[in-house]
Amino acid sequence: MKPMVLVLLLVTTVYATGPVMQTPPTSGQQWEVYELTFADSTSYPNPFWDVTILADFTSPTGVNYRIRGFYYDTFTWKARFAPTETGEWTFVVKYMRTQDTTTFSGSFSVTNGSSHGFIQVDPSNTNMFSYTDGTSFLPIGVNGHTPAITAAYLGIPAGPQQVPAMWDSLQIHGVNTYRLYMFNQEAFSDSFSWNSDEGMANLVYHTGSLDMYDIRSGKLMDRWFQQALAHNINIYLNMFVLFDVSAYPFSTSPWSSSNGGPFTNSNAPYASASGVGAQLEKDYYTYVVSRWGAYRNLFAWEYNNEYGYYSMPPWIAMVDSVIKANDPYGRPHSVSFWNNSYSSTSPVNSLAGINVTDDHLYAFNMWNEFDVDSAANSQSVARYLQYKKPVMFGEFGSGDLTYGPSWLVFIRAGYWAAFTGGGYPILWWCGDFNTTGYAFNKAELELVTAASSLASNLTALPTLHPANGITVTNMPSYIRDYTLQGDSDVVVYLRSFISDTTQVSSLSCSLYLHGVIGKTWKATWGDPATGDSLSGSSGTSSGDTLTLYAPPFEADILLHVKVAGTVAVVSAAESGTVSKFRLEQNYPNPLNPSTIISYDIAQPSHVSLIVYDILGRQVETLVNTYRSPGRYQVTFNGSRLPSGVYFYRLQAGTFTETKKLLLLK
Repeated sequence: MKPMVLVLLLVTTVYATGPVMQTPPTSGQQWEVYELTFADSTSYPNPFWDVTILADFTSPTGVNYRIRGFYYDTFTWKARFAPTETGEWTFVVKYMRTQDTTTFSGSFSVTNGSSHGFIQVDPSNTNMFSYTDGTSFLPIGVNGHTPAITAAYLGIPAGPQQVPAMWDSLQIHGVNTYRLYMFNQEAFSDSFSWNSDEGMANLVYHTGSLDMYDIRSGKLMDRWFQQALAHNINIYLNMFVLFDVSAYPFSTSPWSSSNGGPFTNSNAPYASASGVGAQLEKDYYTYVVSRWGAYRNLFAWEYNNEYGYYSMPPWIAMVDSVIKANDPYGRPHSVSFWNNSYSSTSPVNSLAGINVTDDHLYAFNMWNEFDVDSAANSQSVARYLQYKKPVMFGEFGSGDLTYGPSWLVFIRAGYWAAFTGGGYPILWWCGDFNTTGYAFNKAELELVTAASSLASNLTALPTLHPANGITVTNMPSYIRDYTLQGDSDVVVYLRSFISDTTQVSSLSCSLYLHGVIGKTWKATWGDPATGDSLSGSSGTSSGDTLTLYAPPFEADILLHVKVAGTVAVVSAAESGTVSKFRLEQNYPNPLNPSTIISYDIAQPSHVSLIVYDILGRQVETLVNTYRSPGRYQVTFNGSRLPSGVYFYRLQAGTFTETKKLLLLK
C-alpha cells in the first residue's frame, strides 16, 4: 500500500469588502444639510482619492444636482447635499473604486425649514446681497482668523468652553458674518494663549502629504460651521494660501521641492494653473467644496488673499473652475485686493467668475484720523460705480500696528462712510493679547452691535444707492455728509471732525424729494456709537423739501427718512427759493435704463443739457430752450445706448457744470 500523500493546496481567498451605505435619513429640511454615510473596510493607499463618489439628487420638479462625496475618517466616506425644494427627492450614488462601482439609490422627503436659503448676489441690485427667497441680506461682520484666535482676541480664557463662548459673544453683538481663514494658526501657539485643538484650519499642515489631508482639522471645521449655523452666523470662507510665510514657512511645507514637493518658491503655486502642483491644488479645493459646500451659512468663497501678494489670474481662474464644477448652489465668489488708491482700477474685478469686489482698507496706511471717512466713502463709491458687484471690505480698521481708544471713533466714521458709499466693512481685530487689545476688540464689537441695530431699520436695501450731496443748512465747515438714497428711504451720515468731544447743536438737514408732496414720512435720528434712537419726527409733506433738525451730538449722527409709498429721491437742495444755478446728480445712478436729472436755474437763461459718451461725443440733447428761474427735471432714457460711463453737461448763460452717470444693463 502506497503511503498517502496529502497535498495541501493553500488558497488565499480574498473576500471583496464592498462599500455599505448606512440607512439614509428619510426626511430633511429645505436648505439644510442632508448627509449620506458610507462604510468601506478596504485599505486604500490614498483613501481620499482612491474612491470617487458622485451623487445625483433629483428634485420634485425634476432638477438634477450632482455633488461629490469625500473621505471623512477611517473606513468612512460622506456625501453632503442641501435640498432646494420641498417635496419628495430621489438620489443615485455611484461609489467608484479601481476594481468596481457600486450604485446606491433612495428617496427622502423635504419639508419647509426656517431659513431663507443661500446667500446670493441680489438679482435686482447686483451691488447688494439677498437670500434665495429674495430676503435682503446685509453682512455685519468681523475677521475671525479661526475661532480660538477670535476668542483669545476677546480675552476669553482657553479651555473647553472657549470657542462656544466666542460664538455666543458674536451672536449677542449682532455679528452675522465671520471671515474664517483656511491656514494654520497653530504655529502661533507658543506665543499666544489658547487651546490649540481649535487653532487649525489648514488641511495639509503637518500631514507630510499634498493629497491626504488632516482629519482632525476637517472635523474642527465641520464643528465651526455647525456652531456658527446654530448662532445664525455666516462663514465668509477665505481659502488662504496653503502655507503662510510667517506662520507656516514654505521651506518646511510639503509644497517645497526641497521636501519633495512640486514648487521651487513660495510664489510658484499661485502663478500657474498647470502641472503636477496645480492638479494637487485642484484636488485640495475640490475636497474643500465637497465637504463644506452644502452648508447654507457659507456666505461666499474667497479665493486666496490680497491679489498681487500671492494669487495671479491663471491660478484664480483655476480655483474658480473647481468651485463652479463642484458647488451647485452658485454662492458668491471673491478675491481680495489691497490698494488704497480708489482711483486705481482693481485688477481683481475684471476677472471672470469674480462677482464680489473685496478691497482691504486700513486707517494707518495713508490717512490721518480725519481722512478715514472721506477715503472710505470715496473708495466705496468708486468701486460701486465701477463694478456692478457688492463692495466688500474684507479687512477694515486700524490693523495690528496703530490703534488706541481714540481710533475707535475714526474706525466708526470710516465704517459708516463706507456703508453709505455702498460698501460692507468687515472689522479687523487687533492682535495685542493684553488688556488694551482686549478692550479695543470688545469696543469694536460694540460698534458692530450699533451698526446692526441701526441697519436693521433699513427695509428697502435693494433700492438703496450711494448718492452724496444732501444739503445741510447752517452747516459748519467741519461737518461732512454721506448719503444712501432709495425708492422710499434716505440714509444720511453726518461726521463732525473738528473735535470728537465738541457738541454740535442747532443743525438742520434739508432733503429735496421729488414726488413726496402729500405723502407721510417718518424721520429717525440714530447714534452710531450706541445704535440708540435719539429722536424722531413725522408728518405729511406739503412740498418737495423736508427740513429736519438734528438733536445735539458729538462726532457723528445718522438720519433715516422713510416715506410712505415710492418716491424718486432726486437730490438734496436748500429749502426756499432758487438762489443759484445747480446741476444735481442723476437718480438712480447707476441707471437701467432711465434716470432723472434735476437742475436749478437762478436767472432767465437759455439752457442746454447734453449727454456725452466717454470719448466726448454728443449722444443726446435733453434740453435746448429758454428757462425762467426755478427747479426743473428731465428724464434720460439710455435704452438705445450700450452700458458704460457717460457725462451730462448743463449750460445756462455763463454757468456750466458737468457730472458723470453710469448706465448698467
